Amino acid sequence: MQGKNSGAKIKKEGKVWAVMIVLLLALTGCAAGNATRPALEAGASDNAEVSELTDTETADSVAMEDEITSEDGVSTIIVSFENEDSGLNLAGILFLPDGFDETSQYSAVVVTGPMLSVKEQAQSIYAERLAENGFVTLVFDYSYFGESEGELRQLEEPDIKASDISSAVTWLQSLNYVDNENIGGLGICGSGSYMPYAAIQDERIQAVTSVVPATTMSSMIMMSTEQAEADREAYEAGEADPTYIDLMPRAYAEGAAYYYNEERGYRDNWDNHAVSWSELSWVDFHPEEFISELEAPYLIITGENAWSRSGAEQLYENTTSEKEFYVIEDAGHFDMYDLEPYVTQALDYIVPFFETYLNAAA
Repeated sequence: MQGKNSGAKIKKEGKVWAVMIVLLLALTGCAAGNATRPALEAGASDNAEVSELTDTETADSVAMEDEITSEDGVSTIIVSFENEDSGLNLAGILFLPDGFDETSQYSAVVVTGPMLSVKEQAQSIYAERLAENGFVTLVFDYSYFGESEGELRQLEEPDIKASDISSAVTWLQSLNYVDNENIGGLGICGSGSYMPYAAIQDERIQAVTSVVPATTMSSMIMMSTEQAEADREAYEAGEADPTYIDLMPRAYAEGAAYYYNEERGYRDNWDNHAVSWSELSWVDFHPEEFISELEAPYLIITGENAWSRSGAEQLYENTTSEKEFYVIEDAGHFDMYDLEPYVTQALDYIVPFFETYLNAAA
């Protein structure tokens, strides 16, 4: 799965054009619409200023004057890289810590989000906060999602996710300021299972964190195997349009409070559907079983009231590598995506964990 380094494929725009775009977005109110949103106080509205994104010449030779820097000093760069197996182009955001020096070596963390998620959602909150603590971090849209390539859209398959994660590691290793021996991974919800799954196959991921890991993909199956296979065959034969299942209906109040709330998780490029035959890959995907194969140090964080808590506990029980487990008091599953004080409480465990196992830059 590791393959060859794909290298950076960065959007190359002139400074004038980049400035015009940022000004246009600001005037239309769109600049903050899909960028990183700071974690919110529980029940509060999002009144904080949002970090904007900008293009630069390369991620490997950073033109600092072209970056937009947030109040905490973290800089962001829009990047892209290839999936090493499929060749699909994946869209990402690179976060650089305050005082970034491209001649130094930094530990890095790939941060991935829930099933169906796009890079501007919960994963960007955690990536930015880790960058505040000295890490280079990368978020990206999985293949078939968001701004990344792949037809048909919304194909949710664990093996593809693992391949994307491994390709992200390869891309990070192509950057001369990333310490190739100190790259970790953090996954939220569905990626809380995808990340250790990828790390089992890719020993370059030196430490793994799962935040409210979802381990119950097989319980989400909504149709028979026969029907899912028939849907796929009809599509591949050109006889029918793809069929989709709704994984996040508005009727699911707890999830809807995050995903359909513009002040929290809603993004224009997010979609609540998955291709129906994605289910075929969930039947035999059992994180609580394969987690015993993980050799990297493993940190699991869940919420006291999270619907996913029992799965997180099972992951911890079955892990045989060095492991840590923490429960955030009063927090529900979706609270852990973006609400304070829960995100900060989680990071109080995450940062020392990665500092211990990845030698983070000061």
